[in-house]
Amino acid sequence: MLVRSLGHAGLELEVAGARILCDPWFSPEGAFQGSWFQFPDNSHLLDHELIRPDAILISHEHMDHIDPWLLEQVPDHVPVYIPRYASDVLRRKILRPRRRPVIELSQWELFEVTPGVRVMFVSEESPMNQDSAMVVVSEGKSLLNMNDARLSAAQVRGIKIEVGGRIDVLALQGAGASWFPMCYHYPSSRMAELALSKRLAKLRYVARMVQAARPVACLPFAGPPCFLDDELFRHNGQLGAEGVFPDQRQVVAWLNEQGLGAALFFPGDTWDAVAECRLPGSDDTFLEDPDYLDEYAERRRTNVEDVRRRHPQPVADLWPAFEDYFGTVLGLSRYFNQQINMRVGFDLQGPGGGFWAVDLRPGREGVFPIAGDCQYIYRLETRWLPPILEGKVPWEDFFLSLRFWAWRHPDAYNDHLLGLLKLAHQEPLQAVEEYETAPDRDETIEVHVGDFTYRIQRFCPHAGQDLRETAEVLPGGILRCLGHHLRV
Repeated sequence: MLVRSLGHAGLELEVAGARILCDPWFSPEGAFQGSWFQFPDNSHLLDHELIRPDAILISHEHMDHIDPWLLEQVPDHVPVYIPRYASDVLRRKILRPRRRPVIELSQWELFEVTPGVRVMFVSEESPMNQDSAMVVVSEGKSLLNMNDARLSAAQVRGIKIEVGGRIDVLALQGAGASWFPMCYHYPSSRMAELALSKRLAKLRYVARMVQAARPVACLPFAGPPCFLDDELFRHNGQLGAEGVFPDQRQVVAWLNEQGLGAALFFPGDTWDAVAECRLPGSDDTFLEDPDYLDEYAERRRTNVEDVRRRHPQPVADLWPAFEDYFGTVLGLSRYFNQQINMRVGFDLQGPGGGFWAVDLRPGREGVFPIAGDCQYIYRLETRWLPPILEGKVPWEDFFLSLRFWAWRHPDAYNDHLLGLLKLAHQEPLQAVEEYETAPDRDETIEVHVGDFTYRIQRFCPHAGQDLRETAEVLPGGILRCLGHHLRV
């Protein structure tokens, strides 16, 4: 089994005479409305042979993992394997460019995708987050590719048992997908504090997964994205030593400091799972080059401009479409409305916009042309809104673009608000409700803080992570879930 890094979360596997691509991302327009770009530039790895694979595995619907631009170049007969989710968003994104076989696999189902190569998907426990790890088993070797799925330690141990008690290669990201805290209204000192806290929480989570898997080789491909649009270039500051997005060297160094062995894995590098060695194929001097991002941005300037041209300023009033869209959203799930329980403002700046509100408080539901007193506010340019209202761009994809500003009071994450916006269909919302209201969600555990013992619910109210495995106690008696950083 040869595992080659394609950049970001992309992998190319050569195993049992087959070539399989995992989450390949090469689009010259990046992802998320020309916001994210591959770091480093991986375009030199794209060749005729690469786009003629035997199969493609795609973990989830984020556009840095599914690349319609690349799929258009892959022959129609090449099948794509995906996890079965409650929502059909991932399938629709794959089929948008052209028709091709798309095979949905049930959870924990080992399926032979090519002769001698079996694949399994394992999704996050809560259907609120439609993200999955990939497991590939062939010729006595196993790969667990977590990409940016937030599995529990119990799930990782279960995977290890399922593949025969040994994970040969563990690939995972050390830099998560995030728009917090960069897009929120904080003083610079608080912004830096929150960024470092989020970075460390992610790294601690990665360490726990490595401890659970105990792989022969740990390959943190990290991510992270870079931002080449002039308006977003400042976010590259998060690539620094205390930012949200650690690079490959920083993740490997941190894991090694914890006594957990990890190997550098840059785009072009290959890991030989039989010889258990790294075959270098990369040039990592970009990390020391102070001009690298400026030169990269210049190469992609036309691509960013093309994205903006496809999102012109509106010429008509957006209020009717906004009112109709959120009128529908309000009727999707009374359970979600109750959990959100706030009035949300949308400050839409530019032609056709206004400062409007969606009230999700039970008994006060409605869409209003005057914002009033809101507990949560999103501010964005009107050019980005029409594709969202038309159902062409999910809210989560837009939020990942970082092309917005947010404010909230109280300053607490409301996961159900994001869940309602990103799922926006009755079936996946109903799946979340059933998961969160199941009887075992009421189970409690004891947590010891100093001389005190507290009894809390066992499963995190955010995404169902088992707090027996993912909780850490911070100064002041604050409990933080390492799954997605919720604090209580």
